[in-house]
Parts: sequence; structure tokens; C-alpha cells
Amino acid sequence: MSKINASDAMIKVIEEWGVKTIYGLPGGSFDSTMNALHNRQDTIRFVQVRHEEAGALAAVGEAKVTGKIAVTFGSAGPGAVHLLNGLYDAKYDGLPLLALIGQVPTSNMNKSYFQELNENPIFEDVAVYNRTVMTAEQMPYPYVVDEAIRQAYAHKGVALVTIPKDLGWQKIEDNYISTASHYQKPILPDPSPSLVEKALAILQEAKRPLIYIGLGTKGAREDIMALAKQLKAPILSSAPAKGIIPDNFDLYMGSAGRVATKPGVEMLQEADTIITFGTDMPFQGLFTQEKAKYIQVDIDGTKFGRRHHVDLAILADAKKTIKALLEKGEDLPITDWYQVAISNKKIGNSG
Repeated sequence: MSKINASDAMIKVIEEWGVKTIYGLPGGSFDSTMNALHNRQDTIRFVQVRHEEAGALAAVGEAKVTGKIAVTFGSAGPGAVHLLNGLYDAKYDGLPLLALIGQVPTSNMNKSYFQELNENPIFEDVAVYNRTVMTAEQMPYPYVVDEAIRQAYAHKGVALVTIPKDLGWQKIEDNYISTASHYQKPILPDPSPSLVEKALAILQEAKRPLIYIGLGTKGAREDIMALAKQLKAPILSSAPAKGIIPDNFDLYMGSAGRVATKPGVEMLQEADTIITFGTDMPFQGLFTQEKAKYIQVDIDGTKFGRRHHVDLAILADAKKTIKALLEKGEDLPITDWYQVAISNKKIGNSG
């Protein structure tokens, strides 16, 4: 069987997972992987940035748009530390991200060598998977990098792999396999029919209902707009969810908190009933009435009640819940609240 550099085998595994681009700033401790990127330049694109933070943020941006694994890297020591802002962005937005970190050769580790740091503890808080490669054979499959990508998808977060530079130059058998072909998106939970009925009852009794959406509603544009029209309820979005609803939709008020709009803040402050879908927007409690009825829909039960007291919690996929509400509900009459929302939007746009 033919031999291949361990770094080349690793890049082949990354390619198997559908990665087309890697972002980073080269350094001496990352030369074995840079050599692999050169060898694989016909099948994967390397984007050189001027600062490691920019590379991490570029990868995060890709993951936000595609929902798929994105890859960045930094060299040993300072280069690795510079990734942190981007990695935390991925962590708090729940994005799959692979970060490859350079390290000095194994023969110089634990010698206080130039730019050698004990890197794993630095990333302990930000990463869902944080490992240092110990042998060349571990780099591709079935161990570290393939496992890192699986963990990034499973936990919607940052997987970090530290690679001593000499291991990437070592020859290993070219028998790499990835588990990419086995990956399946998780089946998200359906809402309980009884909880859907309870939510509808609360919303139909509301005088000033409001819909608040987050990234969990991505892909449900038409259903969200239809539900807003059915309930006669304005829509707000978290800042990361901007773009799910078109800005010119007459019931979309924008956001509250950071990157806020006048209609967004005013409508949220006056709402007497709020239903949130797939969002953990941290400023909710600052703008909502304490006595407002609150319905929270999320696939993560640890978020229930984190930002505001909750009258009804629904542990389910946001998109499936929106569709269920739409199918079970009925058109409500036009209200003053509905007309004020549309007028407020027009005034906000004209200003």
C-alpha cells in the first residue's frame, strides 16, 4: 500500500466532509499542514488572512450561512490565541467549527521552546472537543480529526485539534476513511399537540401578541409570515436571525437590544403576549413587560425561563411548531394592535 504524509491524509478526510475552504494565517509550526494544502490545492481552497482572528470569523461566517462544518487554523502560541474571538462567536451561536492548532515538534514540547504553550487549557471553555494529536496515525481516521468533526456537529460547537508539526510530515498508510457518508442530520422533536392547543389558546386571547424568532427558525420564512398574518402579530428577530424575514415585510419590526429598530423596541415593550421560537436573545427581559404572557419554543430545554418567566414551554423544533400552529389555528380579526404595528413600521421606514 502506498504511503502519504499524515497531514495530506488529514486534509483528505476534511474534504470528505464537504469542506471546500480553509481560512488561516501560516506559521512555522503549521508547515506540514500548509504543505498538504499546497498538495491538495486542486480540491480545497486556502484563504490566507492577515490575522488569525479574521480567519476564525470568516469560518464562522461560512458556518452561519451554510449550517455546515467550517475550518480555520492558527499557528502555535500567539497565533492560536488569536482565534478565540471567532471561536466564541461559534460557541454562542451554536455552530459547527473545526479549529486546527499548530504546535512545536514533539521533541521540543515541554521544554519552554519558542512559542510553545500548553494550548489545550486555553480552549477548554470554548471547545466541545479539545485534543492534541499524539501519533501521525491518529491525525486522519478513525481518531482525532474525523472524530472532531463528528463532535462539532453533534454538539453544535467548536472542535479543536492541536497538531505537533513533525507528526504531519510523517508517512502513514494511505488507507484513510472518513465517516462523513454516515452523517445524518438529527431528527428534531415534534411539538406535543396538547401544548400546541394551549399555545393557540393563549395567543387567541392576547390583545397585543408578538412573535420573536431566532436562528432556530431558519428556513421557515413563508410559514412565519403566514403565522404573523393569521395571529395579526408583529415579528421581531434576534440580530443573528436577521434575513430570515425580508425587511420589507409589513409585520417585520426588526430587532430590540443591540442593532435595534424603533418599531422593534416599541412593539416589544407594549406586547402583552410573546411567543419565542429558537432564540436565546439575551436582551429579552430588558424590553418585555414583566406581566406579559410568555411562550417559549426551543429544542434545548436548558434555555426555558433563562431570560423571562415562562407561562408555557414547548420542547420541540421551532419550524415544526410554527407549522403546527398554522395548521391548527384560524385567522384572527384585524385589531388596533395590528394596524399600529404596520403604521409604526411605515413611520420607521420613512424616518
